[in-house]
Amino acid sequence: MCRHRGNRIVRADDGNAKNFMCSYHGWTYSNEGKLVSVPGLQEAYYGELDVDNLGLVPVAHLESYAGLVFATWAEDAPTLEEYLGDMRWYMDIWFNRRDSGVELIGPDKWVGKFNWKNSTDNFIGDMYHAILSHRSALLARAQSLGVPAAPLSYSRPGNQVSPGNGHGCFAGIYDTPEDYYRRNAVNEDSPLMEYNKSIYDEMLRRLGPSRAHRIGPEHSSVFPNMSWLPNGTVRIWHPRGAGETEVWSFTFVDKAMPEELKRLWRVQCMQSFGPSGLLEQDDMDNWRNSSEAGRSLVARKTPNVISMGAGHEWDNPELPGLSVPNTFSEINQRSMYKRWQEFMDAKSWGDISIDPITATFEGTATMKG
Repeated sequence: MCRHRGNRIVRADDGNAKNFMCSYHGWTYSNEGKLVSVPGLQEAYYGELDVDNLGLVPVAHLESYAGLVFATWAEDAPTLEEYLGDMRWYMDIWFNRRDSGVELIGPDKWVGKFNWKNSTDNFIGDMYHAILSHRSALLARAQSLGVPAAPLSYSRPGNQVSPGNGHGCFAGIYDTPEDYYRRNAVNEDSPLMEYNKSIYDEMLRRLGPSRAHRIGPEHSSVFPNMSWLPNGTVRIWHPRGAGETEVWSFTFVDKAMPEELKRLWRVQCMQSFGPSGLLEQDDMDNWRNSSEAGRSLVARKTPNVISMGAGHEWDNPELPGLSVPNTFSEINQRSMYKRWQEFMDAKSWGDISIDPITATFEGTATMKG
């Protein structure tokens, strides 16, 4: 942010530059944030401008986990490790499973007429909508690919897990390695299934046996506005007011994955989510309708029901955090909205609780800069 009129300095999503110039008045900054050029410095400012103290405003903390970069303006914020807590254990399964890490392709950007909490609510714990909302899209996709449609049942086994600090995910526990390898593979002959098998030894070394072939997270969200899915979808939800959200959509792939498989992974991801995704259209329609209806006077006085699975939480020794042993539960929505309310009521980080980190990490996955 430029200190002159607060204009945005960097406008590109990627790339490198030695200097960045404000398009408004031409103030120019180095890639270290120092103010290096001011048009009319002598003529307009009489040479009196305190150039040395007018660099770009730095973030208070900048840290990285699994190659993902997080920043905060708050001086008193906890460390990233504390903030992520046990969610790191689940993040590693996708973002830290290979020595080379992942690369993100994108972003695609668009603005949706919905509140950001609708989308985070969906990605953090809503498997309940998929059976009805996505049924026609899933049947059509299976038919186009020539594969059997996935069975849709309210008795599907799984676990909704709240690792603390407002984060949440779904954790599937697979009975056999073959079931685990089949993730993201549309059929038994898919090259992606063979790829998953081929990286097993590397995953075993980095993550340990449970995460290498037994436990796999699906929908996941880091509070407040980062979400991802196992098909490669990564989302950042940027609020643009109470009724609009700017979506930044990426696709993640293993950096060391062969190029042809990266293309296959991206295509499968695009068929489901993104501007042209079949499932995306269902979700956007639901979120928009919920946001619009929620603005009415009656709706604002009517509480939502998020009690699914309440009273059935337990500490699963295989899964860090508190979980409900059911694919369908709203434990993560309850955790998310409780956290949101805590943030709204707090005057500083001193008023916000941080859950202790309890996960015992297997393997050798660590932070990467």
